[in-house]
This record gives sequence, structure tokens and C-alpha cells, in this order.
Amino acid sequence: MRIKDILQSIDIVSHSVPQNLFSRQIVSLCHNSRYADPTCLFFCKRGALTDGHKYAPHAYENGARFFVAERELDLPDDAAVIIVKDSNEALRRLALIFYGDPASELRVIGITGTKGKTTVALSVYNIASASGCRVGYIGTNGIYYNGKVFETANTTPDCLELQKALCEMRDDGMEVVVIEVSSQALWQQRMYGIKFDTCVFTNLYEDHVGGVEHPTLEHYRDCKKLLFTDYEAKNIVVNADSEATAYMLDGVRCENIFTVSAQGRENCDFFARSAKKEMNGIRPGVSFELFSGVGSSLPIDEHGERVFMSAPGLYSVENGLLIFAVCRILGIPQEFIISELAKLSVPGRFEIIELESRPDTLFVIDYAHNGASLSAVLGALRDYDPRRIICLFGSVGGRTFGRRAELGAAAKKGADVIIVTSDNPDNEDPMDVINDINASLEGTDKPVYLIPDRKEAVEKAFEIAEDGDFVLLAGKGHESYQLVMGKRVPFSEKEILRRADMLELTY
Repeated sequence: MRIKDILQSIDIVSHSVPQNLFSRQIVSLCHNSRYADPTCLFFCKRGALTDGHKYAPHAYENGARFFVAERELDLPDDAAVIIVKDSNEALRRLALIFYGDPASELRVIGITGTKGKTTVALSVYNIASASGCRVGYIGTNGIYYNGKVFETANTTPDCLELQKALCEMRDDGMEVVVIEVSSQALWQQRMYGIKFDTCVFTNLYEDHVGGVEHPTLEHYRDCKKLLFTDYEAKNIVVNADSEATAYMLDGVRCENIFTVSAQGRENCDFFARSAKKEMNGIRPGVSFELFSGVGSSLPIDEHGERVFMSAPGLYSVENGLLIFAVCRILGIPQEFIISELAKLSVPGRFEIIELESRPDTLFVIDYAHNGASLSAVLGALRDYDPRRIICLFGSVGGRTFGRRAELGAAAKKGADVIIVTSDNPDNEDPMDVINDINASLEGTDKPVYLIPDRKEAVEKAFEIAEDGDFVLLAGKGHESYQLVMGKRVPFSEKEILRRADMLELTY
């Protein structure tokens, strides 16, 4: 893209680009000085914790000579600077143009909500893939398409990474892309310019409030709502059982709104009845009868068909109904969806780890990292009458201060043995986080272990587990690292459990 075209594509205040450089080609856009080079246009982008203007000299050292900034930069004379009012807005607009608006050639499905985003998104991705659809996924677990897997730093990547990923998916022949849309992404307009085929709302609970996150619950909620008001979705699918659904739909203009209910609301497009727990060996699951409401534009083939989900709890029924509705919108046959739901497994979302030395003990890894999600998982596990529930968890350092007491309260109520440990402590002393949580455990007569080293904590959970116990490792989920002092240190709970299992078998 030529500098001349860039100058015409964004709102500029002034520039210092010499006329003879107007035809210079820009090969890439960049806002991380480590990746700057002579072919890039570097954006001095403001973030929640830092200001990209201070990294302009480093970008210059790496070869960058063209910059977008909100003020003059102290750089050598051969640096050409384009001044704009808002670098973030300029980056969003230019990223869309630079990559050719790839979403306009794809069926984009966006999923938001406090809980269930990853499960619903990855399940839709897996079922659509199995049905023969060329589909990609962007979310908490990374970027997937055509056998390729890439890590992402955020649930929803920034606008530049997002547009680049969509462009690569389009060029690789993808037809559908499923995206987990976080409240932060909507607040920061990372989805700028994307027109969605289908938008999905799972539920709303208090989360991501305080610190560098949302200032209030109302702000968090209102950012979620933007997905349904600002992106011109052709279809909207909502969980009618959530108290926040009416608010999410208020003022929304969309002809195709589909509702689901795990509580049997008969006026919904899809609803469940007769949900009951089921065990497959030591694996807990749930089944329900599937119905569609009178007048639904997506009627089912046979009412009352039994659907099995290999995950427990009412929230699994909610997730299953949302998955079913989205897959039906994609045109996937009912019987195929139901057969796939029975065998789906999402990494880090009620992921069962089978260990040879503990065949009668259930080990579960789950991403539950706030009070509501931990309570839901513990409550679902309790329904299957375990001998004991051993719950291992922590909370992220440097933020999540409001979550710590509610996590402790959830464990105090729902677990029999509590292990409090680290969970991405970053720059905060792990024991400070643990002590915050432990304060909410005061007065319990249940065994409590405070173990700052998460590896040792997982080994302790393995050591004390007995036949009939359910062991829940909560918070890390799919993550393969611990965030310590700003660095990602490799860490895998699955590997720790399997190593302990192997050592046990050798004795």
C-alpha cells in the first residue's frame, strides 16, 4: 500500500512525508517496536498500561521510517511522521483497508458472555469442521484453521492481528469464522468494520470489573451489548434464561432473533425438558429432551429427542442449546449436531484427565476463574455424589482483586478439601494473592492447603486423592504457561498429572 493511499485513508492533522516518498510501498502495519522493520508503518498506539509513543525510537532503531502518532516525535530527520488525533482509530481504519475487509467475504459468528464463550465457539467450530465446512476459530484457545494453530495473547486479538488472521483465513479458503468476542474487545473497538452473520449471547455475571478492566458492572454489561447493537448481525441467538438477555436485546434491530432455554420456556425457538445427570464410567454428563417452540423459523425434525452432553450441569444444557441453534443456522443437519454433541471435548473446559494409577478418581481441568463459574462447576460436580471434592485454584496477580473473596467463598461452600495456589501471579507476590483468598476461608473446618508453587500444589492434589474423589484444578484451563514477572513460563497441569501418574506406576 502506498503512502499516498494511506494519507487519503485516514483522518490526518498534519504530516512530514516528503513528496518524493508518496509512492513508497508499505508492506506491513506494526505497533510493537520489536517487530518494526524498514517496510512497515509504525503506529504509536496508546494502551491501558503503556504509551506506544515512547517506543518510537526503538522502532526507528529496527529500521522503521514511517510513523503514525498523536504528537511530534523526537526522531532523526529522515523519519516521516503522520500526525492524527487518535492513533488507535487510525490503526483500526487502516487495518480494515490494508487487509481488504476480509470479513465481508466470510460468515462471521461472534460469541460473547461471561461464561461459555470458549465452549460454544470451539464446539461450533468442531461440529462445523466435522460436517465438512471450511471453518476457522479465533478465541481464548488461539487461532485455528485448516490444520494450523497459533497462540493469541487475548481472547479477542487486537484489530491488526484480527484483520490479518481473517485475511489469511479468507485466502486459505475458509467460509465461516467463529470468534469469541470479549467485552474489552468491544470497548476498544477491535471488531471495527466487521459485519457479523450471527451474534450469540450466553449469560452475564460480574467479572472483569476494577483495575485496568471495566470501571463498573454496568460498563462491562454495556460493552457486551455493543455486539448486538453496533455490528448489523443478520442473526442473533440468545440464552433466554439469563436475566440480562432482555437488556441485551432492548433496541436491537434484527429480523432473525433466536432464543434458547434450558429451563423449558416453551416460547423459545429451542428449549430443553427433563434434564438429568448421567455417568459414563467415572465421567459425569447430562442429557435432556430437545424441543422447538411453535412458530420457530428453525423447527426441529423430531420433538423430544434425547441429547447427551459429556459435561455436567444446567450450564452444559444452555451451552448445548446455543451450539445447536448456531449449527442449525449454518445449515448442519439436526442428527449430525446431536451425534457430535455427545462426543465433544473442549481443551481446558471441564477437560477430564484419565490416569492409569487412579482409575476411580476423576481429575478435571477447568478454566473457572471467578466466583460464579467456580460455584457452577463445584455445584455440578456435587450432583454426582463424589466421596470428596478436592478443589485447587488461585487468582491472577495485579488485578482480579474483587474475585479473590468470591473464589474463596465458592470453594468454602462447594469443596471438601481446598488447595489455594498461584494462577499467573505476574508482578504480585503469590502469597499476597493467596492470603487475600485465605481471608475468605476463615472459620471453615475443611482442610486447607496454601501452596504458592502451583506444580507442588497439583502434586499435592494427586497425592491426597483417593478412589471416588473428584479433583478440580480450576483457573488455568487450556493455558500452557504461568505468567511470572511479565514472562510466560511454560506450565502444564496435564503434564504434571501424567508425570505423577507415571511415577506412581513405577513404584
